[in-house]
Amino acid sequence: MKKMKGDLIMSVELYALFSYAFTAAIALVMIGAVVLLNKIMGGNDEGGME
Repeated sequence: MKKMKGDLIMSVELYALFSYAFTAAIALVMIGAVVLLNKIMGGNDEGGME
């Protein structure tokens, strides 16, 4: 099976890489949203859990 340049068939490795990157991006966005909400809601007391 010859691969051409304009082939739409995605390899398994490429699909795994894209799905992993997409999941990591979603996780980073959610963590950023939680941190931002924590700052907005007034969690200014540093050293709460030590």
